[in-house]
Amino acid sequence: MTPPDLLLEALEASALPDAAWRAVEPRARELIHEVIDEAETREGEPSYEVTVATGRHVRFIERHSPYHVRRLPNGGLLLATHPFRTLWPLWADALFLLGMTS
Repeated sequence: MTPPDLLLEALEASALPDAAWRAVEPRARELIHEVIDEAETREGEPSYEVTVATGRHVRFIERHSPYHVRRLPNGGLLLATHPFRTLWPLWADALFLLGMTS
């Protein structure tokens, strides 16, 4: 039987963002800060919702958004990702690291 700590380490190792996500993240953060800064300078003016849920955007999120693995103080575990993405690839990668799948 695999010790729980070993499985948690494999999950944490599998949760690293992939190259495609790392390539676009700096620009995305820059755009987010531009929007926030602009909104702060126009306080009191109407705000506008920006829709970025194009098919291409959704597919990118489904394939590349990062996973978050957090050990909680009470011994629990938090696994999270974008709502468009499933956690199954994270589990599959972790089990592969442990040699439990081929």
